[in-house]
Amino acid sequence: MTADACGNRRPLRIELFWGPEVLAGAALTVVDVLRTINALAAMRTPRAPEPVKWRWRPMTAMGRVPALLPRSTGFRGVADVCVVPGWHAHSGPHLDRLVQEARGTASRLAQVHAGGGLIAGLANGVALLGEAGLLTGRQAVAPWPFVAPVLRHSDGVELVSDRAWMMHERLWTCDSPVLATEVILDLLRHTVLAELAAATAPLYMHSAERQQVAARIVKGAHQHILPTGALERARRWLESHLAEPYSLEATAQAASTSSRTLLRHFAATYGQSPLDHLHALRVARARVLLETTYLPVEQVAQACGYQDVGTFRRIFLRATGKRPADYRDQHRLRTSRKRWSGKSQA
Repeated sequence: MTADACGNRRPLRIELFWGPEVLAGAALTVVDVLRTINALAAMRTPRAPEPVKWRWRPMTAMGRVPALLPRSTGFRGVADVCVVPGWHAHSGPHLDRLVQEARGTASRLAQVHAGGGLIAGLANGVALLGEAGLLTGRQAVAPWPFVAPVLRHSDGVELVSDRAWMMHERLWTCDSPVLATEVILDLLRHTVLAELAAATAPLYMHSAERQQVAARIVKGAHQHILPTGALERARRWLESHLAEPYSLEATAQAASTSSRTLLRHFAATYGQSPLDHLHALRVARARVLLETTYLPVEQVAQACGYQDVGTFRRIFLRATGKRPADYRDQHRLRTSRKRWSGKSQA
């Protein structure tokens, strides 16, 4: 939610452009993220207004939005955010024609940006940002097959080639439509929806840590075979005894080495002590439990090997910058227990 001229709270308003030969997958990816954010907000605060509203807008005067597209939530007034999905252009001249046909949309992009709005040009959609005059004196990313037409429509732009996407002065550009999820989540982190975007990101972006932690929680322990070696045996011991009191001697014995040797080589290889590594594993498990379960903080601490909840809170705060309760409020991925169980709201 953001504020209008009178200080009233209102949803963030996002405009998605549609037209002939548009990259439907990129456009629908953005819609999926927005719908997830609204769903997550509804789980957290039932009956509250949706925090984001979005609508389709044809890019050409003769264009129309197909009925098969997900129905927009709609809003009135000027958008806070505009997203250009890009096109199925098969050549530079083809892209030139599509951009020229959408010159009315280019004017709208310039208007929104001048009013403080945010603009995303996905893949070759960056060319329309150039046509709008938004890239003059600014940096942008463009897909390599369309560098020439993008330059034709973008006087004074500096194309950046060492990254897949970037943000510069409220403009987001990327070189591939598959980056739509990452780009829109980053854009939303620069709005009043920053916390919801951060909580939504783990649902869409790959996280090796969460994948491994979730598997351990469900299965009880890692079952796959890992390479042998003293340090690897120590790591596996720590993972499989995560909820037990830490013992350097037991860890060293599992690695078939002395405590002193284990400390020296573990720190040299991993840049931390076995105990610090164990704390990191425990915090990772705690984050998943806080995000996905109803367990009280005290039980989360015990499930992660901390008998003293004060110690758990201190270590969690040091690792994440947030207290466990605050982390849960900002990142939880489930509705309230009362609503989940089917009980009516007071």
